[in-house]
Amino acid sequence: MDTESLVTIIREEIEKLGNKCYSPDLPQNDELCSSISLGTGTNQQALSDNILYSKIPFYILIRGTTNDKDTRKLADSIFSQLDMKENIIFNNIKIILISCQTPNYAFRDEKQRIYYNINCNCKVEWRNK
Repeated sequence: MDTESLVTIIREEIEKLGNKCYSPDLPQNDELCSSISLGTGTNQQALSDNILYSKIPFYILIRGTTNDKDTRKLADSIFSQLDMKENIIFNNIKIILISCQTPNYAFRDEKQRIYYNINCNCKVEWRNK
């Protein structure tokens, strides 16, 4: 499995919005940015020996500013960019479908910056070369 390519695809989709996306951690000082971390997925072998299908959860943590309107706008734009996205191909993988839950308020940090999170799942086809 090529999880590096999967993270790259998701990061690039988010960065199309003009905001920086990291993996797996956020840098200390950036605002209006996000990070991705992958969860534990399930695999299913296809009839062909060189194809594997996976359902992989991933999580997006969004750091905004002290202004909830700005932070919520970023969270909503990331949600809109990813939810129900399909047929994205990169290297030897194809994301068949991404589905996301609506953004949820998470917490405020010591600098009073607001955080949201989005829980997502993707169905992926992996091709062994």
